[in-house]
Amino acid sequence: MSDKLEKYEDTTPEQVQERPWVAPRVDIYENDSEVLLLADVPGVTKERLMINLDQEQLTLEGRVEEPSQGDALGREYQAADYRRSFIIPAGVDAGKISADLKDGVLRLHLPKSDALKPRQIEVQAG
Repeated sequence: MSDKLEKYEDTTPEQVQERPWVAPRVDIYENDSEVLLLADVPGVTKERLMINLDQEQLTLEGRVEEPSQGDALGREYQAADYRRSFIIPAGVDAGKISADLKDGVLRLHLPKSDALKPRQIEVQAG
């Protein structure tokens, strides 16, 4: 047995599975108490969904592992990675942000801080 090491060169390119990045469709609504984001992420499960807030940047990431025949609404989808980022408006109470996922739609509630909510000023008579 030889103690000499031989260099092995393989010039074959490494096989990397490329998956499409998809920016999910998002509807944004606003009322006096909150900003509501509705994001279409068909095929993404709760375990494969990440929502991160860093400073004022909110990032949604979701992964569909396996293609399916369709979801509860009859939509078909392919294995994909979803990613979309937003700058949240000033005055959103970051500590109270909540999210729920149902039938491939992510509902992200961004409550406004009390300072931004409209209020009635009582007039004192005197």
